[in-house]
Amino acid sequence: MKKYLSLMMLMALIACGLSAQTLCEDRDSKLFGYKNSMGTWMIAPRYQRASEFQGRDRQYAVVKYNNLWGCIDVKGEMMVRNVFATAEEAEAAALEWQGAGEPGKWLYPVCNPATGRWGYVNYYGQWKFKPEYDGAGKFVGTEPINFAAVKFNERWGCIDGKGILIINNVFSTQQDAEAAGHQWVSGLHYETWRMPASNPKTGKYGVVNYLGRWVLQATFEDVAYFGTDHHHAYTQAKMDGRWGNIDRNGNTISQFIFHTQADAADALDQMEHGRLIGDWRLPVQHPTSKSWGWVNYEGEWCIQPIYQGATHFVNDTGNYATAKVGRFWAAIDNTGYHISQPVFILSDEAGQAGREWDNREELGRWQWPVKDTVSKQWGFVNYKGLWSIRPTLEGAKQFDGTGNNRFAPAKREGKWGCLDHTGRFVVPYIYNTSADAYEQGRRWAGKNKF
Repeated sequence: MKKYLSLMMLMALIACGLSAQTLCEDRDSKLFGYKNSMGTWMIAPRYQRASEFQGRDRQYAVVKYNNLWGCIDVKGEMMVRNVFATAEEAEAAALEWQGAGEPGKWLYPVCNPATGRWGYVNYYGQWKFKPEYDGAGKFVGTEPINFAAVKFNERWGCIDGKGILIINNVFSTQQDAEAAGHQWVSGLHYETWRMPASNPKTGKYGVVNYLGRWVLQATFEDVAYFGTDHHHAYTQAKMDGRWGNIDRNGNTISQFIFHTQADAADALDQMEHGRLIGDWRLPVQHPTSKSWGWVNYEGEWCIQPIYQGATHFVNDTGNYATAKVGRFWAAIDNTGYHISQPVFILSDEAGQAGREWDNREELGRWQWPVKDTVSKQWGFVNYKGLWSIRPTLEGAKQFDGTGNNRFAPAKREGKWGCLDHTGRFVVPYIYNTSADAYEQGRRWAGKNKF
């Protein structure tokens, strides 16, 4: 009896050894197959790539055949058809097969190489939904509340686990369609969740809910995202080349007057943070007259568009900005009152006048070289743009230094010297260049510190 048992065990070991399958590469063909322990091919080498067998009761190996991935069982039979683009996808199918679940419960997007169209297969690699889509994403969720994004007619929508279109194909991207799908799964915020979408025929933009149904018809040139969730009640929209702000129901919150989406978004931010409407203004060019003025965050004119140029108020909430009147710049306050006369060639010069006024500096402490438009002579103005040193000079440079020892190069009778803040020549005009006069001015200032 003992001999009989020993013989049976020996035969079993030999059988196991003969049927054991080890991944091997054929030297001639460079293809992969499987051999037993005796070196005999149990599964002929026909695969471009292959893995070792995995699992216990329902063993499988992931293999690449005809440039696509599938899975074979221990007999070499293709139990998961080679329809997958990656080994990971084929292995996911094999794990479903190993679990012996219902084949249709698991679906995976696959591209038909013959047509380039996408469909869905079960874990055997059999078509569950025929390849008729231009693109397809993975299923999300669990049955019966699951979805997958699909593309057809140039737009993305979503189907459920039965292949029924549950979200209209109105979205430009797969990500937007999937965002709508997640809202559908949760079943919440139907009245508040919004997403911009475009009409492929007109190119115009509107707003849809998570079922892909139009809430606002596609009449805008562009619409920005409302945000990452349903709490965002407003967004920016573009019409006639300008941006404004709308709410989720299409009501205009800020007029369509802003040059950029960022400007409109900034205006919206001011409103949402409860800033007083008179505390914020933005330079805007009138779309018809092309003149410049300033608007509040509702897009209404708070300083009329009568200027040839305009700059931002400091942080858009400061007390002064600069405005161009004809060819020259002036500083204005936040009511539009002219702090200075329009005598400055550069906006920065007018801006310096505004800073001096805003800092309540002593009038005349700050002086700027300006050329008189009538006499063509140079002089110096204070921050109001009024003459502090009359225009009697052939040339003038900016003041340097501080206090009463400040000086400025000035030209008279073809030569350069330096003036003090009262207009008196403290360096005689005997030098050929302003640079030479400036050096002498520095020496004078060093000896006359107060």
